[in-house]
Amino acid sequence: MKILICITHGNIGGTTNSVFWLAKGLKEKGIEVKVGFGEGEYLKEKLEKEKIDFVNFKWLKRTHNPLSNLFFIFEIKKFLDKEKFNVCHFNSTNALFGAIGAKISKSKPKTIFTFHGLSILDPNYKKDWHLKFIYWLVFKFLLFFVDIPVFVSKNNLEIAKKLKLVKNGVVIYNGIPEPEFLEREIARKFFEEKTKIDLKDKFLIGSIGRLDYQKNYEFLIKIFPEILKIRKNAILIIVGEGQERKKLEKLIEEKNLKEKIFLIGEIKDASKYLKAFDLFVLPSRYEGLSITLIEALFAKIPILASDVGGNKEIVGENCVFKSEKEFLEKLKDYRLPKTEKKIFSLKNMIEGYLKIYQSL
Repeated sequence: MKILICITHGNIGGTTNSVFWLAKGLKEKGIEVKVGFGEGEYLKEKLEKEKIDFVNFKWLKRTHNPLSNLFFIFEIKKFLDKEKFNVCHFNSTNALFGAIGAKISKSKPKTIFTFHGLSILDPNYKKDWHLKFIYWLVFKFLLFFVDIPVFVSKNNLEIAKKLKLVKNGVVIYNGIPEPEFLEREIARKFFEEKTKIDLKDKFLIGSIGRLDYQKNYEFLIKIFPEILKIRKNAILIIVGEGQERKKLEKLIEEKNLKEKIFLIGEIKDASKYLKAFDLFVLPSRYEGLSITLIEALFAKIPILASDVGGNKEIVGENCVFKSEKEFLEKLKDYRLPKTEKKIFSLKNMIEGYLKIYQSL
């Protein structure tokens, strides 16, 4: 069996890590696997280290340009005309255009697409309905070239059914290898060096994610004055980078919170510092199944997450919130999630996909 796994880019992110872990796991099981992506040194370095074959597609990009997507279709078709695969597994929206190229290629491999979230089609994504409808049409068309749609949460599958995007699908939870965490004191010392403040007696709230619309970090910044009424010694550290940095920095300044909230940028292997946090918060507007949230579950730290996507499936009812009021109420009585970690094991994820590959 020979598998091609495609993702739009190889930059740091949950989906990128999922693709890498899946490819590594399949290789260890004796499956011939190759990873296809556009730009991104992060994934390239990880694949090279594990001696996993990969291919860079020039026209595979995160873009709304139809010409780039069209060129990618023919680029992957040409590639698949020469190199035969049993299955092509696509993992992101722009990569999904490759399903057309796969089906018109000489080898005509079976195709799988994993929804790592619903993006613009998610009900919590506030966009003009005209744009949502266009996006729906494009997805509906592309899914004609997909043999099996896979979802990373039951929530996403149910929404996709209601939207009549799919009639059915398979749910395979994202799985992660058992993470290695730094001890609490060492991890907190790292953040002390980053923030230049003494964290000894501070209540440290943390989050890891991109600084973009989806992750909704303005929620935490806007509500932070109320957080301080409950936890006077609270400090917020957000690990990640993105296009909304300036917007968030401006908001922090407007609320006079520069000594309380720190955007410390992107950190490689950020999850190893999770035990530094007294509370991990994920305030996303929408999600598929957050890798960072699973890592926080494995770290055995208290969690509060917005009730979107598969968040409740990871941490349970007691650790999710639907509003500012509910968040503040649960902040007074935050808890450890009681979910079984083995549900989100890498072994379960790899076996789930292997079962699908072998059924095609």
